[in-house]
Amino acid sequence: MFIIDPLMPLLFLFLAITLSACSNPADMSDMVYSVSEKNKVTKTSKYYQNIQVEQVSGGSETSFYTDTKIGNSQLKEAIEQSLQAANLLSTNKDSLYRLTAKIVELQQQSFGESPKTEVQIKFTLQNTKTKATVFAETYTNDNFVTNKDALRRGKKVEIATERAVQGVIHKLLDRLLM
Repeated sequence: MFIIDPLMPLLFLFLAITLSACSNPADMSDMVYSVSEKNKVTKTSKYYQNIQVEQVSGGSETSFYTDTKIGNSQLKEAIEQSLQAANLLSTNKDSLYRLTAKIVELQQQSFGESPKTEVQIKFTLQNTKTKATVFAETYTNDNFVTNKDALRRGKKVEIATERAVQGVIHKLLDRLLM
């Protein structure tokens, strides 16, 4: 005869709630912004394959019990792939322009039906020959997720974070493609 402990359903409920709250780091490929073919820079642009991402800072790694975070290496790779898609990323180390990015702020609303993430990233583009700063601008973007996107709370925050970062990278590319 098999006897079920009366506390067993509560244990399963606790386990389900705990696992639904767990987070994964932001996925680099979901932060990449792809530029349409007609908007890519051409060889006549001063930025054509002439920007190198030098440094990304301000990020942090996601731990098991915290909301999704953005790692410096994931953000750097997302920026590089976005620049490459727009023909902006340098193919060698002797590029004329160096780009740095710093995550200034990451605010995440993790509860509610449509959690929202807001991210602020400061980008600085510098001319390596003249040491002049071409621009130093901070871009902010926010995004939210609904139950149509995901049901698990941790996944919702992850998706909102990735979309917010993708929006900031979009704003950076708009600036570079002017």
